[in-house]
Amino acid sequence: MALCHNRARFAPRLCGGNASYFCCHVMDYVVSFLSIEFGLCFTLFFIVYWSLCWSVRLQNVLLLAASYGLVASFSFNSLYILLGYSALVYLLGLVGERYPGRRFSYLLVLLLVLGCFYLFKYQEFFVGGVQGALASAGLDVSLPVLEVLVPIGLSFYAFHSVSYLVSINRREMPSASPFDLALYLAFFPSLIAGPVNRASHMLPQIRTSTIREVLEPQRALGLIALAVVKLFFCSAWLASEWVDPVFETPGSYSPEQILLSVYGYSFLIYFNFSGYTNLVTGIALLLGFRLPDNFNAPYAAHNLKEFWGRWHISLSLFIRDYVYIPLGGNRQGVWRGNLNMLLAMLISGLWHGASINFIIWGALHGIGLALYKASTYILPQPMRWPGAGLAARLLTFHYVAFAWIFFRSASLDEAMDMLAGIGGLSLDGLFSSTGLLLLASVLYVAVYPQLLVLLRQFFATTTRLPWQLYPIPLGLFISLVIFASQSGVPGFIYASF
Repeated sequence: MALCHNRARFAPRLCGGNASYFCCHVMDYVVSFLSIEFGLCFTLFFIVYWSLCWSVRLQNVLLLAASYGLVASFSFNSLYILLGYSALVYLLGLVGERYPGRRFSYLLVLLLVLGCFYLFKYQEFFVGGVQGALASAGLDVSLPVLEVLVPIGLSFYAFHSVSYLVSINRREMPSASPFDLALYLAFFPSLIAGPVNRASHMLPQIRTSTIREVLEPQRALGLIALAVVKLFFCSAWLASEWVDPVFETPGSYSPEQILLSVYGYSFLIYFNFSGYTNLVTGIALLLGFRLPDNFNAPYAAHNLKEFWGRWHISLSLFIRDYVYIPLGGNRQGVWRGNLNMLLAMLISGLWHGASINFIIWGALHGIGLALYKASTYILPQPMRWPGAGLAARLLTFHYVAFAWIFFRSASLDEAMDMLAGIGGLSLDGLFSSTGLLLLASVLYVAVYPQLLVLLRQFFATTTRLPWQLYPIPLGLFISLVIFASQSGVPGFIYASF
């Protein structure tokens, strides 16, 4: 049972109504990134793309056609929405360029993004909440809900549009041509699940006049190989063996097994999401583009602030620059700064999905960040005693893992069942075979930084080899990994967001 089973588990809790159709089918679409069909199509595309190396403009035309073709393969409605959205963003860019820094320009950006998110992602959630509140007041009111299909890639091209429009309003860059903007919003490697590309970083790569070349081919192929290991082997195995069965029926498992599944999910979501990032980063390098770093050993963090500087880095920086700082940041004192931090993390949680579980997940991280900030005032200097660093890493990991319970659970009741099960832990259970696996998981977190050093040394060694030596050994290696992994093609968890 591969991770494709996991995608079905995500659909009902992320969305409802027609949106659940989107969650199921977008996973089928995104799976193509790891399928033989996508591999063959990309190989053909790669050959044609580099046969046009003498013309960056023609390469961009081919890139845009391929990106729109992939969106259309999901649904033509998604393509129509993307085209219309791109046109609106272009017009708003012209307004922002003509009236930079005006409050109404920012208001138009906010209305565009919030309107799209409400219409396509959160309409049912908020309407249901209002109906529930009215029902509790004794009013039986049935509010209309528009039947719409969530367009593929909405969350990420909406973020990209915010980066573009805000940069124009701040006079950080001129407006782009309709074609360059369309390619920036639709660029297929980062359309589905990021990373979030800043306009100031991506648009210069699109409209460059310099002849492109394959960037760091050894690293690109190595990242693709690493992605296959993470996705086909690590995350798929964890999903089928330790995570999905326990989260489906936590009452059927011992406290030790439930805790082990929580550890398993913490590693699963890291392997899955960082594996996707490795994959698209490698693809982008092969096309001559650089994507921003998105992960930097998050479970090596000593506190939550450091964790968010290592996990989904592009989103963390986006939330900081476009939500937290505009709310006031920490400019108005400690308490207001903590409130702004909590609001920013609540928005981050709600962005992941229209569910009380995601709101709780965001609140836990917001509260944790506020507590960490308060602790720096109480203890300005970090504690210096043997094992302090390891203890801080283990404490941070367990806090993050605890929050993942709400992130992964299909409902609040399921999350409560998981927590109740963990509450039954006993010393006797820790000496069982499952307890030994728990100990092994903790030891893995403890030696995690050392493993990363070895991995980086391995990459540094392999990148010295001529890239022409890579394809055959790489193909054999990937085939071996896929053969030894769970059946089926893994899905990408973050594609649902």
